[in-house]
Amino acid sequence: MINITNFPLVSVIIPTYNRCYSLHATIEAALNQTYKNIEVIIVDDGSTDHTKNVVSTFGSKISYIQKEHTGQADTRNVGLQHAKGEIIAPLDSDDIWHDKYLEKSIGYMLEHKLDLFFSNWEHNISDNYQVNVFPVFLTHTHIPNKGCYIFDYFEFRKLLLIDSIAPSSGLIIKKHSIPFGWNAQVNIGDDWVLQLEMIFKNLNCRVGFTNEVFWKKNRDKTNISDGREGVTFRKLHIDDLDLILNKFSSYLDNHEREMIDLKVIQNKILITYLLLLKGSIGIEMKQLLIHLIKEPLLFLTALKRGIQKEISRKKYQLNIVKN
Repeated sequence: MINITNFPLVSVIIPTYNRCYSLHATIEAALNQTYKNIEVIIVDDGSTDHTKNVVSTFGSKISYIQKEHTGQADTRNVGLQHAKGEIIAPLDSDDIWHDKYLEKSIGYMLEHKLDLFFSNWEHNISDNYQVNVFPVFLTHTHIPNKGCYIFDYFEFRKLLLIDSIAPSSGLIIKKHSIPFGWNAQVNIGDDWVLQLEMIFKNLNCRVGFTNEVFWKKNRDKTNISDGREGVTFRKLHIDDLDLILNKFSSYLDNHEREMIDLKVIQNKILITYLLLLKGSIGIEMKQLLIHLIKEPLLFLTALKRGIQKEISRKKYQLNIVKN
């Protein structure tokens, strides 16, 4: 274990809502860290299950805050308001950190003077299989298997605009580098929008990543991104993309706006496809026809990329089943 003398206080913020069945293991994982200069803050977003009983078993080892049900982003912000640490470590209430998660992550962060650090993870999906995963950018040969990779600012900015590449539970954030907090208007990707805001508003933002697996992500139907499937999920994602376009318009160049426009059209294509499968179609088809008439090249590019993404997803799922 590293010598933590003079090491910064880390505020572990765990938002939770009706996850009493997984919360105990998540809290234990936080308390069992080899990096001991931490405070653990549980923010209960109006749970109606036995969350309070689970939390009570840890006594004074943690701080417990109860609030009315207002959503994930707002719940994270309450934790941020109470955080005393120089470094913020979000942790979702069904995920599990490896014992040396903070020790290694904080070590990299201090060594390279980072504003933001994130690490690779493994999926545990309904206990059926486990597999180490990470987005497409890992195919870049210049990212090593071990150690800390420091992104070029514009490299990370481009990757982040393509997709959300760093889930909440794998993020380590310098507190004073957070502009305002998590945006409560965001439906799905509040952690993604937070990172975009950090990047847009700080051209000197330093971001590091390790391909080493530091934590485990659990997935079930209570996950936001998994519980709101199909058309509903896609419409919420479009709302978030529109919010990004409006909120960060002054920071985006023409190419970046086109990237987000493409994502919007891809989602509309998927919505239309899903509705057609159900034998239902309506305004979405009209919107797609408008895109096709006004911006045929953009539409066709979005269609091509959407198909390629869906093929890649199917291949990935098939590979998991085989393994």
